[in-house]
Amino acid sequence: MFEPACRNDLDRYERAVDSAIAVCGGDLRGTLRALIIANEFLEDELRRQSGRGEVARDRRNVA
Repeated sequence: MFEPACRNDLDRYERAVDSAIAVCGGDLRGTLRALIIANEFLEDELRRQSGRGEVARDRRNVA
């Protein structure tokens, strides 16, 4: 499990959680839903970018 480097990291995470909940009007279920959707979007973006990098490497190796 991830362990923050210092107390400042914990404080930053607490503020981020409070902010996410506030943005969703205090709706915890809505907050979780929004974070899951955001995470899936970022995972998809990473997969797409990784795929492009692999294609570029493959093209360099074909000579």
